Amino acid sequence: MSNSENFVPQGASSLWPFKVGTSRAYSPPPWNAHLLLGWGLVQAVLHLQPTEPRENWRLLPRDLLANLMNKEGAGKEHPSRAFVGSLIRKGETVLDVGCGAGTGYEVLAGAGPESLYAGVDSSEPSIEIARELYPAGDFRVGNATALVPQFGTASFDVVNVRHVLDHLPDFEPAMEQAISVSRRLAVFVFFLTPRTLPFGVRKLDPGFNRPAFYTYIYSRPAINRFLLQAGMHWRWYDNLGVSRAGWFANEMNSALVVCRNPLEL
Repeated sequence: MSNSENFVPQGASSLWPFKVGTSRAYSPPPWNAHLLLGWGLVQAVLHLQPTEPRENWRLLPRDLLANLMNKEGAGKEHPSRAFVGSLIRKGETVLDVGCGAGTGYEVLAGAGPESLYAGVDSSEPSIEIARELYPAGDFRVGNATALVPQFGTASFDVVNVRHVLDHLPDFEPAMEQAISVSRRLAVFVFFLTPRTLPFGVRKLDPGFNRPAFYTYIYSRPAINRFLLQAGMHWRWYDNLGVSRAGWFANEMNSALVVCRNPLEL
């Protein structure tokens, strides 16, 4: 784990912070991997990126939803989950945004003794599975961009948003909602670590999962500017476990911890 101002995958450069198609990639690249990445950059520079919702998770087969985050080291044993768990104090309330089928329940619900857990996800089938697997948990259908109407402001001590912003049209609406709902910390975990992007673009779709899902790499400077304007304090933590990042190699999970009180960092 490292606390840094920027992230560059091993083998890449600050000018081109991507590593495509090596043996350390999660999946082999298609023949047009570099073309897809290039087209994503063109879309970003020309402001041609789509903005419509892509809520296709609920259409995935039930077996896939139940096991999606419980295989290949991505389950409760993943270092990024342990990191978030380490931030929770005794008796605190925790909201797990994008909880899916409840993989994070065991980690977050037991992180702080007597802590109280609630999970929310926009996929109704995933919530049904979570309720079956963890009947003691509180799982609800909801949207990351509408947390305040559902839960109210300052309603949870810690809000965890894991692998959600990467799949949204933009980071700001969900980030703003999570911060508003949190009393102490809002924690955002990315599987595509935000970094300084070429030509100063705000976000980049590298090409995998297109067009069924958004899969964005965000600009770290753009996120920092947003938080500064909101009057927040924050800290980045990189290298929190390997990512299953399509045909990109050496991608790591990262976490952004946001709070109002700088003493919490």
